[in-house]
Amino acid sequence: MTEEVNDILGEENKIELPVFKTSVRSLVAFSVKEDAPWSFSSYRLAYEGTLAHSQLQAINREDENYSSEVYLSHSFETADCVVEVSGRADGVWRYDDKIMIQEIKTSAIPLSEIGENFSDAHWAQVKCYAYIMALTENLSRVTVRLTYYDRANNEERSFDRVFTKEKLHRFFKTLLHPFISWCLSQRKWKAIRNLSIDTLNFPYPAYRKGQKLLAYNTYKCIEDRKRLFAQAPTGTGKTIGVLYPSIKALGKGKLDRLFYSTAKTTTRAVAENAYKIMAEQGLRLKVITLTAKDKLCLNEVKNCSPDKCPFILGYISRSRKVIKNLLKKHDFFPRDVISSAGLRYGICPFELSLDLALSCDLIICDYNYIFDPRVYLRRFFEQKGREEYLIMVDEAHNLFDRAKEMYSSELSVKTLSQISKEIKKDLPGINNKIKNLKKMISSFEKQSGESNKEAGGVGYNTMIDAPMCLKPSIESLITEIENWIISEREEKPYTDKLITFFFDILHFKNVLELYSAQYRTLMTGSRARFSIKLLCLDPSPMLNKNMNAAKAAILFSATLSPLRYFKSILGGRDDDITLKLPSPFPRENLLVFNEDRIETRFRHRAHYTDATAEAIYKWASSHKGNVMVFFPSYKYMLDVLEKFKELGEDFDILCQDREMDEQARDAFLKKFDDFGDVNRIAFCVMGGIFGEGIDLTGERLTGVIIVGVGLPQVSPELEIMRDYYQEKCGAGFTYAYTYPGLNKVLQASGRLIRSETDRGALLLIDSRFATSEYIGLLPQEWQPLPRSSQGMSLKEWAQRFWKNIM
Repeated sequence: MTEEVNDILGEENKIELPVFKTSVRSLVAFSVKEDAPWSFSSYRLAYEGTLAHSQLQAINREDENYSSEVYLSHSFETADCVVEVSGRADGVWRYDDKIMIQEIKTSAIPLSEIGENFSDAHWAQVKCYAYIMALTENLSRVTVRLTYYDRANNEERSFDRVFTKEKLHRFFKTLLHPFISWCLSQRKWKAIRNLSIDTLNFPYPAYRKGQKLLAYNTYKCIEDRKRLFAQAPTGTGKTIGVLYPSIKALGKGKLDRLFYSTAKTTTRAVAENAYKIMAEQGLRLKVITLTAKDKLCLNEVKNCSPDKCPFILGYISRSRKVIKNLLKKHDFFPRDVISSAGLRYGICPFELSLDLALSCDLIICDYNYIFDPRVYLRRFFEQKGREEYLIMVDEAHNLFDRAKEMYSSELSVKTLSQISKEIKKDLPGINNKIKNLKKMISSFEKQSGESNKEAGGVGYNTMIDAPMCLKPSIESLITEIENWIISEREEKPYTDKLITFFFDILHFKNVLELYSAQYRTLMTGSRARFSIKLLCLDPSPMLNKNMNAAKAAILFSATLSPLRYFKSILGGRDDDITLKLPSPFPRENLLVFNEDRIETRFRHRAHYTDATAEAIYKWASSHKGNVMVFFPSYKYMLDVLEKFKELGEDFDILCQDREMDEQARDAFLKKFDDFGDVNRIAFCVMGGIFGEGIDLTGERLTGVIIVGVGLPQVSPELEIMRDYYQEKCGAGFTYAYTYPGLNKVLQASGRLIRSETDRGALLLIDSRFATSEYIGLLPQEWQPLPRSSQGMSLKEWAQRFWKNIM
């Protein structure tokens, strides 16, 4: 029909058919309704697949007729659209009389249990490659080989089949038609979506100070395929300032999907609210908030095996209709909608959320789903080039520490002993493997010698090289536990612990294989307390690789300072953009004063405890309101608190506990709803649960006091990092201690002024704030910084400020 219409219209008026691109893997995953064996081994296979492929392909390349990773692509035109299907066949043999295509699958299941008809999806994938090969090279028939490979035992099992071109054609149509139907429905939805985006105006009467510049740079970086590192102070309207231009770029076809990643649940709620504000103005956007599996699980005992979980059994065949109905009814899929749907239809809500995400325009999620090698969204980020993504990283100052954790792993003798004690009677095979690993660790401990370094009261040793001698024992243990997991088993008291241990040791092995110049091996303790940690000091190469899967990335925070530092540690490239915005709030609403006659360095603290308590009292008593005081450590806070109690008997004193659950945290913050009745003061720890992410607007918080420059406590990890960055850029102490400490200071001080009408007084207690190093790092709007050493009385300054501002 299309060709007839084009003939009538002429060459210059041809109808342009929509073009959809997909990979062979994605096409098969979409169209083949198969509940593949669900097991805990899938995480291992996802990591080992590439290594297994390389190992087997190296063997096969000994045959000169064999080629590995053969790229295949073909465009299929129908009456309604064109579908471009491409992918890489694992291997191709070219002989005079035939061509044979190989698909390799890493197996966690014993090869003896795998038959020829083990998986329709596996056959479907290799048949797709065969059909594309038949079309591009005009072959009447193609031989295919499906190989299952056990890398641990270096064993393989293959099945060969021969298909005619006609038979492959009929099969391929069964995959293509449902996919096309979905693509056309998506296209129809995108037309509705884009029309709403085109008519969407900025959701507020005017841009805030700096907000328009943030929006412009966001849009420009999307166009130019750059990364933006933006320091946007509180009140700039960061979320809307980044989301609005990103959605506009989506509507213009410059992007296919948006990812908004955060470190905390509270920040995800801010992104959701920003979307709701624009939705109220007519925006149509499919939006989903991804929630961790543990929080979504509908079972009291979490077990993802089909024989243990009724919500997983038959999930794929049951979920298609559910997803279709949900997409018709909803645009927004928060946690409660996902959970309710899972319960109503009897399917796993976590898997449902991941499958719904494929049809969503904006995905709001934790950093893990983009950057963590254990749980990142492979269905999106391993298909580079299929779609144009934008990654937004809110509160990006948190990403460095989170990424270090993601790419580090620790193995301790204590953990091995605890697991061994619980399983030794029931699982002697696994227990023997644990004993072997403990012997290897003991041998390794002897080789490394006694701890010859000390930091923070902890003795330690370091190595530049990875402890590769442990790898064989670790792999053997992983295989043994995995065989137990995939076999029939009863629930035991140790089941959850052993499965958690399996994932932990598997992660250790995978980090061992990632080990590079950005790592060091840290050894602490001895004998029963000996521990080995693969310590990632610089995750920037990994973050860079993660962000390479996207067209552009926007990393933003109120405290992304100094920008050059964060750009270097968060995977920034030389030509990426930095943007520093001024505070949008009236300068006269904030008083900043430095009590620089007090030393807070560890060795001086005891001498200045009385003076510190007195300074806090004078500042807090200058105005009847609510004040927060932040300390670099819990002990230091308690020491000063004892002295303060002698002075502030009429104060309502709150104190952060070491362990506070969500209920206790909320009760603590609830106290700030009362103000003006008494002098209320809260003693807190910098970098703790009250140091960021809380919003006490108006009179709920009128004063903040920062004691010290926030330097993190000395530890083996930080000392190793100090050495690494000293060697790398000559700024070891600055990178390991000064900048992270400064960020805590800026975050804590940021609790004070949260809106245009807020007024507050900020006291910085430490002589170092008066040095040129720190003056150059503090916000420009704090300058000039009055200091007590200049003969100024902090209480008089505070009283004068409140008198003039009231």
